Amino acid sequence: MLEKALEGSKSYWRLLVTLLVLAGIGFGCYLLQLNQGLRITGMSRDVSWGFYIAQFTFLVGVAASAVMVVLPYYLHHVKVFGKITILGEFLAVASVTMCLLFIVVDLGKPMRLLNVLLYPTPNSVLFWDMVVLNGYLFLNIVIGWTVLGAERKGVAA
Repeated sequence: MLEKALEGSKSYWRLLVTLLVLAGIGFGCYLLQLNQGLRITGMSRDVSWGFYIAQFTFLVGVAASAVMVVLPYYLHHVKVFGKITILGEFLAVASVTMCLLFIVVDLGKPMRLLNVLLYPTPNSVLFWDMVVLNGYLFLNIVIGWTVLGAERKGVAA
């Protein structure tokens, strides 16, 4: 499958380079935030909800929408969804990964992630978000890999 991603026309490679440049600019902005703190985003102790939580919420919805593609195929045997189940699974993996990254960025410093993991607070929404999203990520990776392996072998998953 990966070998297909390395083949393409000139416009494909231009798009790929453009997306890599945008990702590099975003990473540079994150390094700037890491250096100067969350104050450059306009967030503070008083304004704790901003762009990161908004994107987190949106991407949780995108990840949950993958279930709407996968469930009809497996539970109700709707064969029309057969070819896009793997797309739904890996869309969920990408969305949940971005959700977890938005949590890390919203914490301000990546080392604060250890506080969430080493000193869990059961009444914290952030703690439960981390637990549920990691479980959902693991589940989608396992199911996606199983479906992909079955598709390669030509067996019904």
